[in-house]
Order: sequence, then C-alpha cells, then structure tokens
Amino acid sequence: MRPAHNLGELSIKVPAPFAGISDLGFTAQYRAQQFNAPQRDVPLLFEGPQPPMRRLAEMLQELSGSSSSTYAWSDPVMLSDEVVILAFRDRSIGGGTLSDGARIADYVFNLVRPVVFTFLHDCAAIAHLRLADRIEMRVSSDSKSVAEFTLPLENIVQPSPHRGEGSRVRG
Repeated sequence: MRPAHNLGELSIKVPAPFAGISDLGFTAQYRAQQFNAPQRDVPLLFEGPQPPMRRLAEMLQELSGSSSSTYAWSDPVMLSDEVVILAFRDRSIGGGTLSDGARIADYVFNLVRPVVFTFLHDCAAIAHLRLADRIEMRVSSDSKSVAEFTLPLENIVQPSPHRGEGSRVRG
C-alpha cells in the first residue's frame, strides 16, 4: 500500500505589509490536504482598525475582478468593521486531478510559491497599493513557529516604474 502524502496545516502571518499603516496585517491559512488533490482555497484574514479596513476592502475588490488562468481571488467579505476575508483559488488543474494530466507546472507553482507573494504582487500590480519597503513574515505549523523573516519588497515584488504613485490604505 502506498503511504499517504499529506500537506499539513500552515499559517503565514504578515503583520504590516502596507506603507504607512502599521496596525493592519493579514494571515494566510493553508488547511491540511492530500498532495495530489486540487489545492484548497487559501483564506487570507485581514485585521486592522475600522477606517483603513473599509478602504482596503474596496481596493481588494479589484483583485477579484482580475483574471489569471492559474488562480483567482474571491470577492472580499467584511466580517466586521475590523476584519476582512479574501481567498486565493487555485485554477491550475480546472477541477481534475494531477493524475488526469493537468498542468502540473502551474499546480506546483501555486503550491510552492507562498500565496502571500502572489497576493502582494497583485496588490502592487493590480490594485496599485503601496507596500512597505520591508515585509515581515511569520510561518507556523500546528501551533509551532517554523520561521520568522523579513524580506526587502524587491525580493517579493518587482519594482514598478510608478512605485511612488500607489494608493495608500487610509481611512
């Protein structure tokens, strides 16, 4: 009998990714699943003060309207004045399985590239949000810290020629 290959639960917390606002962050939450199954939606839970959260929810709506053949963003939903949720949806294998001959390269890319990187890229490129110069991340699994690191924004998102012109998440 073949052993099961499971991917465990994983959370990536990003405490202050937006320029000029230090008390608004988000957490990407990966649920456990079989390795060769279609990737489950990855919810991103945003928490912060009321004024910038409304503006953020409006700006995140632009992500759900964008199109990619390999992934999509759900509509953002305000759960309260201080909490918004958005989900990353893998579209690389279109409802099939890897054994059906799906686009394995796209599936692996969506699986191994942290959703946080995809989200930050789309925030800059699609929603034109200004991001912090340094992005801090805390990775945890099963309530244990796995890694904590800070990366310069350029290591995650390629600089835009109009970097200084992005919108700020302000109330």
